This record gives sequence, structure tokens and C-alpha cells, in this order.
Amino acid sequence: MNIKRVLIANRGEVAKRLIVHYRNLGIETVVAFSEADAEQSYLDDADFAVYLNGRRVGETYLDPHRVVGAALDSGCDAIHPGYCFLAEHVDFYMLATNANIAIYGCDAMIIAKVVDRSRLRRMAKTLGIPLIPGTEPIPAGDDGVAMAAQLGFPLFVKAVAGGALARVENIEEIEEAVADIRQLARAVSGDSAVFLERAVDDQRHIGVTVVGDRSGNIVHLGAMDASLEVRYRTWVEELGPTVVPSVADKVTAASVELSRALGWTGVGKARWAVTERGGWYLLGFSARLATGYSLTEQVHGVDLLRAQKMALEGDDIPWTQEDAKLTEHGIQLRVFHVRTADLSRPAGTITKLVIPDGVHTEVGVEEGLECTEDSEPLLVKLTAVAPTRQAALVKARAALEQLVIEGIDTNLPMLLSLFDDKDFWRGEYDVRTLEPLRGN
Repeated sequence: MNIKRVLIANRGEVAKRLIVHYRNLGIETVVAFSEADAEQSYLDDADFAVYLNGRRVGETYLDPHRVVGAALDSGCDAIHPGYCFLAEHVDFYMLATNANIAIYGCDAMIIAKVVDRSRLRRMAKTLGIPLIPGTEPIPAGDDGVAMAAQLGFPLFVKAVAGGALARVENIEEIEEAVADIRQLARAVSGDSAVFLERAVDDQRHIGVTVVGDRSGNIVHLGAMDASLEVRYRTWVEELGPTVVPSVADKVTAASVELSRALGWTGVGKARWAVTERGGWYLLGFSARLATGYSLTEQVHGVDLLRAQKMALEGDDIPWTQEDAKLTEHGIQLRVFHVRTADLSRPAGTITKLVIPDGVHTEVGVEEGLECTEDSEPLLVKLTAVAPTRQAALVKARAALEQLVIEGIDTNLPMLLSLFDDKDFWRGEYDVRTLEPLRGN
């Protein structure tokens, strides 16, 4: 496949990385941008830039018609959606295929199987993979009340195609939640179908990155803990040999088995819920480059963008499972533009930015940049890798203490307070851990 020009349909630090990646390959880059990102300096680093004619994410980066149209208008042979949810939009693949534009992702037919959570659950069930109790999609026009009463509370209303969910505590909340998630799901993926799934509170969110090729080779890159989250957005992620050791072999093996059944090619991630009692259950499969892809790269010393390219071009994975054996521990801290008390994003301008040494840094902003509720919220990623978890934590904390971002609200103080938590140092945490720290 002779790709000469690629459209980068994402923003922030991943756009910067992709510009450098393709420049090193001798491929021209066109970076797409919205009104909210018009002042980003990386627009000058690309060979060309194309305006998506809008301000909000839903009408720009998540609009398959607008993105494919931008690729056509700028003469691109391919599109890289970064880790944007657009990468899981089936219509995006269909539009690009009809326009003879390649996508750095998986085959459209496989994407369709992956993003349909009901279909994925049925496939997992046939493979004997444990599942959290859930329902089939709620029929159109049904308010979900009867199905919810039968399933029990608390529960989640989840979009079948992913990207939207809401927790529901009692039957009085279910009708409104179903309507809201249907509307949000339609905006994110174009598919308004939703289903119900029981809530499991004492869980850790575990992700297993998998890489597949067209010859049927599948390699997993270990269990990653993404439990330290706020409103389903991960703030801290860990990868290493001591992450959920009791079930790591089970979830990694099941991830490979599921990926093989899907016919997966490229880079994806199987997502799991692991409980305090050692139960493990499939949550879903992310058919896109994960936000924490660079954590995997730093721990393993691999290039996942290269792996995506090889899968697209039909080349075999150059690694075996033995090559991917975990020997070091990594932790990634993600600093967001956010007021932690209410999770709002008041507009402001970055007046001072100091980036630490000693760890791998990915920076999507600079001094003088205005940040609003429509701009990229992920500001900086810090990734520390060391022979042991304790050593990685020490490096990560030192880097966090050196990082300075002034002029806007961030979660930096909250991340620092996490390092005062003894349970965190012992690795004893779950998806509920960060919530009590928000008011600190």
C-alpha cells in the first residue's frame, strides 16, 4: 500500500506524535482541527492543516462525513483517527472505503462485530468467557423499566455501540437514563441502541492490549490497571507483572481467545472487570488505539503505531508472546484541564508550564494557549518505568511534583494527594478510590 499523505483526525499530544511518526516515514501529514484548536502550534508542524468547520467535538472530530470529506478535499490516501471514538464508528469505515481512503484501524466488518456489545457478549458466552448479568438491547420505544426491574439495581444503561453509559440507582431513574443515553449514543456513534448491565462496585478495570495480523497471529501485551478513574475517564494507569496477579493469566488468555474469534487485526484492547473476590468479567473491546498506548510502548519498548501500519499493509507481527513478557513496571499519570470539585472546565489561559525531567512526557499544550470546554482536556501524560512498582511510583511522584501548570484548573493537586494514600502505595484500590479525593 503506497500511502503518500495521511489525515490526522485527532488533536493534542497524539496529533503531535502522529505528525512526527509520519514525517519519519516520508509521508505527508494533514492535521484536522476545529475552531477550539485553531491556535495549537502543532498545526504549523504538519505539512498542511484543514479546518473541520465547527467548535464542538461531536460536530467535528466525531463526524465521519466531515472527516472523510476533509481527507478527500486535502488529497489524502489514508486517515489516522488517533484514539478518537471515531475509530469505532462503522459508518466512518464505510464512507472511507467508498472514497478509496484507507484507515489505520481494523477491517470494517470486524469493527462492526466489536462495537456491537450485545453481539460481543453473545460471542464471549459461546467461548465460556464470564459476563456481568445484562440484557439484550432495549426495543425502540421501550422505556426499559420492566427489563430493569427484572435485572435489579444498581445497574448501568450502556450504549450498544459504546461511548456512552449512565449509572442508575433505582427504578425512578431508569426512564430518563435510557432516553439520555440513547440520545448521547446517537451523537457519538450514530447508533442509539442501549442495553442494561448490573453494576459491580468493588471492581478494578483491567485492559489487555492485543495486536493481531492477517495471518491470525495474536499477541497480548499484559494486564493494565485503569481503575483510577473519575466519571469513566482514566487518570492513572499501571502496567506490570504485579497487576492483578491472581487473574492476569486468565484475562490475558481470554483476551487472545476473543481476539482470535473476532479475527482481530491491528491494535485493540479487551476490557475486564475484576472483583475483590477474584471474579473476572468481560466489559468490552476497544477497537482503537487506547489513550494509554504510550504506557504499553514504554514498558515493552515497542512501537504500536508501526504495528498498526504493518496490520494495515498485511505484514505479520514481528513479535512472539515470549517477546512480550513483562519484566518492568510502568505507571502513567494524566493531567487534565478540569475543576475537580464539579468536573467543569472553566476557560482560562496557561500562564506558566514547566515540564519535568526523568520520565517520558507527552505534552499537548504550551504557555499562552487558551483552554476552553471545547478544547482537548488532556494536557500532559507522564510515564515512569522502573524494575519494580515501588521504584516506578517514586519516579512518577518526583515528576508530578516538578510539573507546573498555572492559569487554568487541573487535576494536578488531586493526583499529588493520591500519592499520600497508603492504600495506593500498596496497590489496594478500585474504581471508587478517586471519588472521595475530588473535594480535596
